[in-house]
Amino acid sequence: KEGSNTICFRVNSEWQGTQLLTANIYLFSPLAKLVISDVDGTITKSDVLGQMLPRVGVDWSHLGVTALHQCIAVNGYQMVYLTARGIGMATTTKEYLASIKQGEDMLPPAPVLLSPTRL
Repeated sequence: KEGSNTICFRVNSEWQGTQLLTANIYLFSPLAKLVISDVDGTITKSDVLGQMLPRVGVDWSHLGVTALHQCIAVNGYQMVYLTARGIGMATTTKEYLASIKQGEDMLPPAPVLLSPTRL
């Protein structure tokens, strides 16, 4: 179906037993209008501090960024978030993006593309 789809991989290992890995795969219509938004320095105020300060509870996002992204989504565009953060930061980056709330606005859910060459 279009949008976010959950997949699950099951891996059997002699040492660790059965391990489950879940992920989301996004399916967009061929006619979908995409807007790619950088995370570090665009949603966050800076690259390095944007990665560190949210971990200690400091909001380091640009004021109005959630309202802007909501307006983009309401006008029929699909968001895609792009970051140079390593793939090892996938969970914390997704959690951070989902946690940004300014007033009543939050960032629209969307796939996050991370750097495959960094951990």
